[in-house]
Amino acid sequence: MSGVRREARIVGIAETPFTRESPHSALELMCRAIEAALADAGLPASAVDGMAICTMTVPDDTPFLAEAMGFELSWIAKCDQGGAAAVTSLIRAKHAIEAEYVDVVVCVGGGNRDPRLDHDDVLTIGDYSRRNFVAPLGYGGPNSMFGLIQRRHMHEYGTTLEQLAKIAVTQRRHAMANPNALLRTPLEPADYLSSRLISDPIRLLDCVMPCSGSAAVVLTAADRVPATFPYPPVTIRAAAENVNHQVQDPLPDRLSTGIRALTSRLFCSVDRADLDFLQLYDDYPIAVLMQLEDLGFAEKGKGGPFVERTNLAFDGDLPLNTGGGQLSCGQPRSTGGFIGVVEGVRQLQGRADGRQVADARIGLVTGIGHLTYSTNLASTAAVVLERSAT
Repeated sequence: MSGVRREARIVGIAETPFTRESPHSALELMCRAIEAALADAGLPASAVDGMAICTMTVPDDTPFLAEAMGFELSWIAKCDQGGAAAVTSLIRAKHAIEAEYVDVVVCVGGGNRDPRLDHDDVLTIGDYSRRNFVAPLGYGGPNSMFGLIQRRHMHEYGTTLEQLAKIAVTQRRHAMANPNALLRTPLEPADYLSSRLISDPIRLLDCVMPCSGSAAVVLTAADRVPATFPYPPVTIRAAAENVNHQVQDPLPDRLSTGIRALTSRLFCSVDRADLDFLQLYDDYPIAVLMQLEDLGFAEKGKGGPFVERTNLAFDGDLPLNTGGGQLSCGQPRSTGGFIGVVEGVRQLQGRADGRQVADARIGLVTGIGHLTYSTNLASTAAVVLERSAT
């Protein structure tokens, strides 16, 4: 290895169309996303020597996807952290490139909401804790669990539905400028407040919509960025992850997520005030509000008033989920975590037409995954992305 520290850069990004119904298998969707991301990066398939796949399947299917793409690889990774997997795949790829194991890595996730066209054997997320600790009490899935979280937050801190509505409405405004978002009709606070109850107080417009699709991101060593690449490459300025926040505490704070444990590593060289946008994992608005608290933008319990007084639009004080997030784009299984990653790179490369943050230079992307019975989100991860000068 050379004496000069090697750095990784994000170059290519791509999403397949997100659709409610798709005739394509999960494997085909991922292959299409990989091909499109490589074309976006200006790199041939022959340049790829590493790949990370985000999936919750039982078999390690990274080699099989590599075979379908015709890749002969030196490094593979399977990231199974649910909604955090996309962000952790970037972290793994960054480390592999900077350790000089590989030069070009593709990170990919995807799925079809039709189980007949998805992966062969999909694990039930949190199956052990679900089966043993909450199913006997009538557990109804993530909607039911987040209903408990949101109700507790509203009870403890006075958080209101009107405050949560602002998150959903702002993101829908952004989605209207994103041609790949599934939900692009205007949304008003009254629409959110009157939407059907799913698991009180969770409403229909609190929930992500399952869909089919795939996304891929290409990383390469800084000295391998094609000379013809038309956009500024993106650097991972800081990265952090946490698994099983407060697991050793017999009485954990159920309104604190693992994101809180990441802040000292994320903001050791970057100040919150330096961030031009946030792409926060958003399977529910209450999850976004809690992350704003745990990241230190608001005191715990003050997230509601913070949202109320802050302009979260792409042209506002603190741009949030500028592509619409999962709440308006949909959630194509493990691709959900890539929505914020891809949008963050778009913003830094200046190609988020109709929703571009002015002179975006640095932004934060988070991922959260795996509801445990203690509700603290078993896997959390975040990266600070920065537009590279070269």
